[in-house]
Amino acid sequence: MTATMERPEQAEATPEPMSPEARAAHWAKLTASAAELAAVFEQRSLENYDKGEFVQRNINDLVAAGITAVNVPADLGGFDATLAENVELLRLIAKGCGSTAFTFAIHTIITGSLRGETSPEVKARVFDAVKTGAFVIGPFTDESSGSNWTVPSTVAQRVDDGFVLQGVKHFATGYPGATHLLITAGLTDEHLRPPFNLAAFLVEAGAPGLGVHREWDGMAMPMTGSHSLAIDSLHVDGDDMLFPEGLTPLFVMSRQQWGHYCFAAVFLGLAERAYEIAIERTKGRSNTAVSSLATLPGIQFNIGRMRASIATMKALLTRYATEHVEPGEDLIAFVAETCVPKYFVVNEAEHVVATAFEVVGGSGISGGTRIGQIWRDVKAGPLVPFTNDVAREFIGKHELGLNPIETPRWL
Repeated sequence: MTATMERPEQAEATPEPMSPEARAAHWAKLTASAAELAAVFEQRSLENYDKGEFVQRNINDLVAAGITAVNVPADLGGFDATLAENVELLRLIAKGCGSTAFTFAIHTIITGSLRGETSPEVKARVFDAVKTGAFVIGPFTDESSGSNWTVPSTVAQRVDDGFVLQGVKHFATGYPGATHLLITAGLTDEHLRPPFNLAAFLVEAGAPGLGVHREWDGMAMPMTGSHSLAIDSLHVDGDDMLFPEGLTPLFVMSRQQWGHYCFAAVFLGLAERAYEIAIERTKGRSNTAVSSLATLPGIQFNIGRMRASIATMKALLTRYATEHVEPGEDLIAFVAETCVPKYFVVNEAEHVVATAFEVVGGSGISGGTRIGQIWRDVKAGPLVPFTNDVAREFIGKHELGLNPIETPRWL
C-alpha cells in the first residue's frame, strides 16, 4: 500500500451523493464480497493461524473490494457507511477469520469516528488517502498506564516546529500493514492536566522514531500483528494534531460507541461460526452407541441454547448500533450505556463458543481445527477495552448515581 495523506491544497466541488437505489445496490455488493472473502479467509486461517502469519493478504483483499473505504464521507465521494453497516461487515468477516476482523475493526473504528468532530482539512487528508487504499491503525495502550487513556505515559513535548513524542505503545494491531497511525500522547505543558492534556496525532508508518519494540505472539488473535511499538523522539508537525488542545478526551468519549459495537461485532461473528461448526459436525455423524448424534438430547439442548444466545446478541447489538449512536447532553450516561452490548456480547460469545466446543467433542482440541482457533480468539473479547471490570464499573456507577470518571475511583 502506497497511499499517502497529503494535506489538501484547495477545496473541490462536492460530489453528488449516491441515489438510494445505487446505495442499496452497492451495499448488497459489499455484504456479498464480505461473505465470499470470509470463506477465503477461513481457509487461510486454517493454513497460517499456528504460524502467526499477519493477515496482509486478507487486508489487501478488503482494500480491493472497497470494504476498507466504506467510511469515506458522502461529501468526499464515499459510501458513508452507518455504524450498523460497519457492525454487519465486521460480523461477516469475523466468521471467516477473527484476526482479520479484529484488525479491520481498528481501521473501522478510527475512520468511522473521524467523520464527525474533525475539521474539513483533517477529513480531506484522511479520507482522500483511505479512498486510495490507506489502512489506519491506532495503538492506544501505553506502557505504564495501560488502557487508562486519561493518564497517558506516552508524552508529547512541545517544540518550535511541532511536537516530539516519546513512549511505548502495546497492541498496535495491524501495524505490519498500516500506512498511517493515530497515536495518542499526553502534552507535557504544565497548564494542561490529565485528561485534558491528551492529544492525538496522525503519523505515517515508517516515520523516523517509530519502530517495533516487541513482536506479537499472542495466544489469541495471533495473526493481527499487534506488536509493541517504541516511540523514540518521534517528531510530528503541529497540524498533525487531530483536535484542538483539550478536546481530545471529549472526542474519545463521544465516539466510544464505535469501539464497543465494532469489537462486539467481531466476537458475535466468531460465536456464529462456532455455532455453525457445531451443527456441521453433528449432522450425519454417528458412533457405536447411536445412529445419529443429532438424536442425543444433550446436543439438542446445547444447539437450542446457542441459537437463542446468538439471536439475543444480534438483536441487542443491532438495536444499539441503530438507536444508540450519537451522544446526547449526558455524555457519561451515553458512554455507560454503550458498555452494555459490548459487555454482554463478548461474554455471551465465550459461552456459545465453549458450548460449541463441547458439541464438537474431543476432535476440536486437535491442532489446526477451526473451532480451536475460534475458542482461542474469543478469549480476547472480555479483555478488549472497555474490559469487563471497567464496563461493569461504568454501568454500575452510573446506575447508582455515581460519576464513573471521578477520582479517586474507589473510596
